[in-house]
Amino acid sequence: MTARSQFSDTVALLERLERLTTECFVESEPDAFMNMALFLIGRHLKGMLVTPTSLARAARIPYTTATRRVKAMRDGGYLVFRPRTPTGRTYSVHPSAKLIAHMLDYATRAEAILAHAPTPLSGSADQRRARIIPPPATAGETLGAGRGLDILLPRDPAYAVSKGLKRELSYLMGGRVRFHDATIEGLRREGLRNAQRKRSKYDIIAVDLPLVGEFVAVDALLPLDAMEGEDTITRDDFYSAAWRSTLVNTVQYAVPILINPEILFFRKDVLERAGIAPPTTTAELLAAGRALHAPSRGFYGVSWTGGESGPVGQAFIQFLADFGQPVLNLERAIDGFKTANVAVAGLKPMIDTPRGHATARFMQALLKVSPPDVLDLSWGDQVGMLREGRVAMAYEWASRASQLHRAKQVRDLGFLPHPVGVTGHDGRRRKTLAPIGGFALGIPANVAPAQVQTAWRAIEWLASAEVIKALVRQGGYVTPRFSVAADPEVRRLSPMIAAVDEMAKAGQVRLWPRPPVAQFSAIVAIVGEEIHAMLRGDKTRPTALADAQRRVADAMNETLTIASKPSRICSG
Repeated sequence: MTARSQFSDTVALLERLERLTTECFVESEPDAFMNMALFLIGRHLKGMLVTPTSLARAARIPYTTATRRVKAMRDGGYLVFRPRTPTGRTYSVHPSAKLIAHMLDYATRAEAILAHAPTPLSGSADQRRARIIPPPATAGETLGAGRGLDILLPRDPAYAVSKGLKRELSYLMGGRVRFHDATIEGLRREGLRNAQRKRSKYDIIAVDLPLVGEFVAVDALLPLDAMEGEDTITRDDFYSAAWRSTLVNTVQYAVPILINPEILFFRKDVLERAGIAPPTTTAELLAAGRALHAPSRGFYGVSWTGGESGPVGQAFIQFLADFGQPVLNLERAIDGFKTANVAVAGLKPMIDTPRGHATARFMQALLKVSPPDVLDLSWGDQVGMLREGRVAMAYEWASRASQLHRAKQVRDLGFLPHPVGVTGHDGRRRKTLAPIGGFALGIPANVAPAQVQTAWRAIEWLASAEVIKALVRQGGYVTPRFSVAADPEVRRLSPMIAAVDEMAKAGQVRLWPRPPVAQFSAIVAIVGEEIHAMLRGDKTRPTALADAQRRVADAMNETLTIASKPSRICSG
C-alpha cells in the first residue's frame, strides 16, 4: 500500500468514526470543522471535485451556519477557492497546504493510537511527523487559468512523468496545464528551436543541467533573480551542486527539479564472495575487474557508456574529473574548481595533458574488462546487464536504480562515487566525486509577457518538496532537496536514495566535471569522436588527444549559433 492510499484510507476511517459519534450519541453536536475537513481531504486525495455547496452540506449542520463555517475556514487559511469559469462566478474548493499538513499530523497520531503503539514506524512520532512530506496541495491560485500553461519535460524511462501524474498535476494546478515531452536529446533541440520563435511555444521548459550555459548564451532563458522569493523556494533545502548548476555568472536562470549523479553500481554479493573490497581508486577498480571478468561465462568486470560521440565523450570528461582535472581550465577553488563565473573568453581545453593521457590509458585498460559491445553502449543499455546479473560493476546514472524491479537486484547492489583516478601528479589523496546530472525548470526568454508571473509561480509550486516527492515516488529516485531525501517514505524506495544523499552531504556530488559553458555540447561531441577513434584503434592515444585539444580550442573560439552541430548529452 502506498503512503498516499494509506493516508486516504485513514481519512475515510476517521470520517466514518465522526459519523458513528453522532449516530451513537444523538445529543452530541456534529463537529462541522472536522466533518468538512475530512470530506475535503478525502476527495482531494481521490481527485474529486468539491464545490462550496457540497462542502457546506458535508458539515451536517444547518446550511446557513455551515456557509459561515466555510468562510471561517477560508479566512483561517485552510481552504483554497479556485474559479471554475472565466467569469469567476463559480468555484471549486481545495484544501490548502496548511490543512493537508494538519490532517496528515492528525492521521499519523490516529494510526498510532488505533495500532496500540507509539507509532507504526521506527523512530518517535515527533520525528516521523517532522520528516514525512504530505501529498501536493492545490496550487494557491489557478495557474491554469486563461489560456493555461504549456510545459516541456524530458521523456526517459527514469524521468518520464506518467499520464496519471500529469493529470493529477494538471488538476492541482488548475486543469488547463498541457505537458509536452521529448527525449533527452530532443529536449535540447526543441529548447533551442523554441528560442528562435518569435513567441515561445512553452511557458516553462526543462533544461539539462550542464546545458544551462548554452541556453543562456543564445538568450533562450529568462533571468529569475527579480522573481525569486525566499518564502516559497528555500535555497538551503537544495543540494549545493544542484542549485549552483542553474547559475550563470551568478545570475539564476532555472530551478532544479531532478538531479542525477553518475555513480558506481557494484554487486556486493559478487565482490564479497571473491574477497574484494569495493573499489575507491581506479587501480582497485581495474584489479577487481580483472579478477571478476569471465567473458566465457557471459560475465564482465566493468560496464560503462562507450558508444560513439555523446556517450563516450561524456565518459572521458567525467573520468578526467576522477583524475583531478576539468575539461577546461577552470579557476581553482579550495575543494575543486569554480563554475559560478564561467566566461567563454579565456577558457581553453585541458585534454592533451598528463592527466588527459592518464584518463585515456585508464579507458584503454577498461576495455579489457568490459563487455565486448561496450563501444556500442549508450545511456540505458547497461540496465539490462545489471538486471540480468551479467556485470560486476557499472558506471551508471543513479536514477537507473528505479529500473531494477526485483528486490534482490537492488539488495545485492552497492553505490559509490566514482573511484579516484590514480596518477603520479598528486601530492595528497583527492576526494571521490559523483558528476551531477539532472534537469531544471526555466522560463523561455520569448514567453508571452502576460505569462511570466504565472510561469514563475508554477515553477515555485513544481519545485516544492511535495511535488518533487511525488515525482521521486513515481520512479525517478532522484531529488535535489535534502528534505525529500530525508523523508522515510522516500528512503524506503531504494537504498540508492540514502547513498546519494550521503554523497551530497559529503560534498561529493559535484558540478565542475560537467561545466555549464555554452560550448559544452560541442565539446562532448568532439571529444567523443576522437576518443572513440582511439578506443577502436583507428588513432593512437597521442594523436587522438592532440586532435581533440585542437578541435575543442577551435570550437571555443567560434561564435556559438543554434545551427551548430547538435550533440548527444545525457543527465540520466
